[in-house]
Amino acid sequence: MTITIRLIKPADITAVVALQDSCYSDALYESPVLLQQRLSVAADSCWLAENANGQLLAYLFCYPSINGQITPLASAFTLNAMPELLYLHDMAVNPAARGLGLASRLLATAQQYALSQGLTKLALVAVQGSVPYWQRQGFRVVTKLTGSAEHALNSYQGEQARYMQAALFSDTKG
Repeated sequence: MTITIRLIKPADITAVVALQDSCYSDALYESPVLLQQRLSVAADSCWLAENANGQLLAYLFCYPSINGQITPLASAFTLNAMPELLYLHDMAVNPAARGLGLASRLLATAQQYALSQGLTKLALVAVQGSVPYWQRQGFRVVTKLTGSAEHALNSYQGEQARYMQAALFSDTKG
């Protein structure tokens, strides 16, 4: 199966919302308008995986951010002038496409992008019991959070939300 990783375009949002709906609980729903806003702010760090027929199989919304800053659920992305890390806000894989390595490919794309921007970490909020998956990808739960970060994390009520980070290392072997 031929799979292409490419940047998300505004025309993809309808398919992204449909995939989001199939992967997340109703409590994690984020509107098409909000997804469009995020795409307009961070168009160069939002990717999707599609098959040869153009069917959306997976997506990943990211944006450059700062250490410890958590985007509350259903909130707009705000960029920082001096980003320190790449924040992975939302990743979903079509249930029918699980096992194809799409999450790993999207994560690798995000890692490459972050390194190209001089960023040294990735961060995310793990939900729906996904902490073990992210730990296998090198992420660690961050337990010391600011009050505003705790408040933002609490917006993911009932979703077992945990803030996690992973250090990035460039491959300097040549």
